[in-house]
Amino acid sequence: MTEKIIRKIKSLPPLPESVRKVREICDNPEGTIRELVPIVKEDPMFTADILKAANSPLYGFSRQITSIDQAVALFGMGTIQGFAISYAVRQNFKIDLSPYNADNKRLQEVSSMQNALTFQWGRPQVQTRQAEMMTTSLLMELGKAVASLVLEETGKAEAFSRRIAEAETLEETDAVEKEFLGITSEWIAALMFKHWQFNDDMIEMMRFVTTPEEAPEEIAKQTKILHVVKEAVPFTKPLCESCVQNAYEKADRFGLDAESLHEMIEKIPS
Repeated sequence: MTEKIIRKIKSLPPLPESVRKVREICDNPEGTIRELVPIVKEDPMFTADILKAANSPLYGFSRQITSIDQAVALFGMGTIQGFAISYAVRQNFKIDLSPYNADNKRLQEVSSMQNALTFQWGRPQVQTRQAEMMTTSLLMELGKAVASLVLEETGKAEAFSRRIAEAETLEETDAVEKEFLGITSEWIAALMFKHWQFNDDMIEMMRFVTTPEEAPEEIAKQTKILHVVKEAVPFTKPLCESCVQNAYEKADRFGLDAESLHEMIEKIPS
């Protein structure tokens, strides 16, 4: 099954030129927000998406954001890069998540919740690799798109759909994915990152997001933050009672700020 997944990933088309431009700026240590804005403005629909996100209650900005320059500055390079990649994937690839009993709207909603929680709770806790962590936080569920394709092609979609409907927590979802696919969708996402030649830190964060205690030391804290966010907001049952409790316990065990995590989760619109 893993070979089928790898072949499917290798068949994915490259991301569009606009994403390449964004990535070049974000990967450049001397890249600036000012350089990003003109690229964002090239696509009015993408601009509208960013402004809509900026004015969502999820992010908790204290005033209405009407300027794309202001929105880009508030979100920062990492989140804008994540928005750009996520937007490009939605525009250029057909995504069918029916094996997960979900649709593209659900993917956007969960990814936005994960990013917003990382932005408000996780970002202040790290001084390095913030941008890579923020980008990754918006793309953690992308592997499910390839997983769905492989499940359909191998005739396992219906059986998988029944089993995944019973899963609540991140651990339960991963167990069902391993049973049917041999690997988790997080691993698939890491392979997608590698195929698209994302930087090594992002690949490693994605690779170890479900096993953060095994992550390399230089990205360990960022990966633990992403893990806690996925615990709180799993794709199947975001913010379920047991999910949130697991997230608090993991945050405390990892030495992260469990108290502020509780405050931020309480603010997420239900």
